[in-house]
Amino acid sequence: MLKVKDIIQELETLAPPELAESWDNVGLMVGNLDQRVSTVFVCLDVTSDNVQRAIDCGADLIISHHPLLFASPKRIIEQDIQGSILRNLIKNDISVFSAHTNLDHANGGMNDVLAQRLDLINVRRFKEVECIDGTGQPIDNIGRGGNLPVPMKMGDYVDFVRDALNCKSIRYIGDPEEIVSVVALCSGSGGDGIYSAYHAGADVYVTSDVKHHEAQLAFELGINLIDAGHFETENTICTFMAEFLENKFEELNVIPSDATPYFRT
Repeated sequence: MLKVKDIIQELETLAPPELAESWDNVGLMVGNLDQRVSTVFVCLDVTSDNVQRAIDCGADLIISHHPLLFASPKRIIEQDIQGSILRNLIKNDISVFSAHTNLDHANGGMNDVLAQRLDLINVRRFKEVECIDGTGQPIDNIGRGGNLPVPMKMGDYVDFVRDALNCKSIRYIGDPEEIVSVVALCSGSGGDGIYSAYHAGADVYVTSDVKHHEAQLAFELGINLIDAGHFETENTICTFMAEFLENKFEELNVIPSDATPYFRT
């Protein structure tokens, strides 16, 4: 029978832990490498609701994108949200494994999945020469560039992204009548990648969690920008990971989370 360590081996082949950022925490968060696994629950966040869903479906293992633990907890008690989640996992013998920035960086990982969801062609990584800020300093090479199969108006592309990612809220910068064809993207919080998108010659940059001064920068640079939401640009992990695991392990029952975005408008 499958064990947690067997599944981790496949996941770390897809997204090697050494690709993770130095501040990140990836890998097995809770559990036992030798625990037997028949059912896996896949989610973006290890929330109270997702843990309860995992319990209800009899999951032995949760695979999340966002780590349950970023820093060492100082206490684990029922009266804290994180403590309550940890206690619930342990009481129900559920292991938790997280693949975060290593999956963002990985070939075939989060950003390539997002590019596929947005129907981009000729998808590529940013070149090193493109990954510099306004002062010439290097920045992370984590996003992707690509092309639309057919150029379209910016306003129509905003609608397309909204529908493709099932966005409950979406913001954009730019002229809705402008024709766009070259797209750059970064899943999650990618405001610091605006210069990479600009240097890559993108007509529009799709990301999330864009701050005021990052929006101002995009406006000044003349690059269209779509803030599609952190949840929406990364919740693609659920269907992708379910398909990945089902292809690797025929005997495994994989259930993706049906959680919905936090923001609505």
